[in-house]
Amino acid sequence: RVVLTGGASQLAGLGDAARSIMQRNVRLGRPVGVAGLSAANKSPAFATSVGLLIYPQVAPSEHFAESGAASFAFDEATAFGRLGSWVRKSF
Repeated sequence: RVVLTGGASQLAGLGDAARSIMQRNVRLGRPVGVAGLSAANKSPAFATSVGLLIYPQVAPSEHFAESGAASFAFDEATAFGRLGSWVRKSF
Protein backbone atom coordinates (compact mmCIF):
# COMPACT_ATOMS: atom_id res chain seq x y z
CA ARG A 1 0.00 0.00 0.00
CA VAL A 2 1.19 3.51 -0.82
CA VAL A 3 0.14 6.47 1.31
CA LEU A 4 0.48 9.92 -0.24
CA THR A 5 0.93 12.86 2.13
CA GLY A 6 1.73 16.53 1.83
CA GLY A 7 0.07 19.31 -0.10
CA ALA A 8 1.03 17.91 -3.50
CA SER A 9 -0.78 14.66 -2.69
CA GLN A 10 -4.02 16.55 -3.23
CA LEU A 11 -3.27 17.34 -6.89
CA ALA A 12 -6.06 16.17 -9.16
CA GLY A 13 -5.27 12.78 -10.67
CA LEU A 14 -2.11 12.14 -8.64
CA GLY A 15 -3.61 9.18 -6.79
CA ASP A 16 -4.75 7.55 -10.03
CA ALA A 17 -1.37 8.16 -11.66
CA ALA A 18 0.49 6.69 -8.66
CA ARG A 19 -1.82 3.66 -8.65
CA SER A 20 -1.23 3.11 -12.36
CA ILE A 21 2.56 3.53 -12.19
CA MET A 22 3.20 1.58 -8.99
CA GLN A 23 0.52 -1.09 -9.44
CA ARG A 24 -0.34 -0.73 -5.74
CA ASN A 25 -3.27 0.46 -3.66
CA VAL A 26 -2.90 4.20 -3.08
CA ARG A 27 -4.62 6.41 -0.55
CA LEU A 28 -4.27 9.89 0.94
CA GLY A 29 -2.81 10.02 4.43
CA ARG A 30 -4.50 12.29 6.95
CA PRO A 31 -3.57 13.00 10.57
CA VAL A 32 -5.82 10.84 12.77
CA GLY A 33 -6.03 10.31 16.49
CA VAL A 34 -4.70 13.76 17.37
CA ALA A 35 -6.98 15.93 19.48
CA GLY A 36 -7.13 19.68 19.06
CA LEU A 37 -6.36 19.98 15.35
CA SER A 38 -8.44 22.46 13.39
CA ALA A 39 -10.30 21.22 10.32
CA ALA A 40 -7.66 22.79 8.06
CA ASN A 41 -4.86 20.94 9.88
CA LYS A 42 -6.56 17.56 9.41
CA SER A 43 -5.82 17.59 5.68
CA PRO A 44 -3.18 15.46 3.93
CA ALA A 45 -1.02 18.60 3.70
CA PHE A 46 -0.24 18.28 7.42
CA ALA A 47 -0.06 14.48 7.75
CA THR A 48 3.73 14.30 7.61
CA SER A 49 4.26 17.22 9.99
CA VAL A 50 1.80 15.87 12.55
CA GLY A 51 3.28 12.38 12.22
CA LEU A 52 6.79 13.67 12.87
CA LEU A 53 5.57 15.54 15.94
CA ILE A 54 3.77 12.57 17.50
CA TYR A 55 6.24 9.83 16.49
CA PRO A 56 8.57 10.32 19.50
CA GLN A 57 5.58 9.94 21.82
CA VAL A 58 4.35 6.67 20.36
CA ALA A 59 7.62 5.05 19.23
CA PRO A 60 9.46 2.70 21.54
CA SER A 61 12.30 4.28 23.47
CA GLU A 62 15.47 4.67 21.46
CA HIS A 63 18.69 3.15 22.71
CA PHE A 64 21.23 5.69 23.94
CA ALA A 65 24.91 4.88 23.81
CA GLU A 66 27.03 5.36 26.92
CA SER A 67 28.33 8.61 25.49
CA GLY A 68 24.81 10.01 25.73
CA ALA A 69 24.42 10.36 21.98
CA ALA A 70 21.44 8.70 20.37
CA SER A 71 22.25 5.44 18.65
CA PHE A 72 19.84 4.47 15.90
CA ALA A 73 19.99 1.13 14.13
CA PHE A 74 19.49 1.24 10.37
CA ASP A 75 19.22 -1.85 8.20
CA GLU A 76 21.65 -1.01 5.42
CA ALA A 77 20.07 -3.67 3.22
CA THR A 78 17.22 -1.26 2.47
CA ALA A 79 17.30 2.08 0.68
CA PHE A 80 15.78 3.78 3.71
CA GLY A 81 18.38 2.19 5.97
CA ARG A 82 21.23 3.38 3.76
CA LEU A 83 19.74 6.89 3.75
CA GLY A 84 19.46 6.84 7.54
CA SER A 85 23.04 5.67 7.92
CA TRP A 86 24.24 8.38 5.55
CA VAL A 87 22.38 11.07 7.53
CA ARG A 88 23.79 9.77 10.83
CA LYS A 89 27.35 9.70 9.51
CA SER A 90 27.10 13.05 7.73
CA PHE A 91 25.66 15.07 10.58
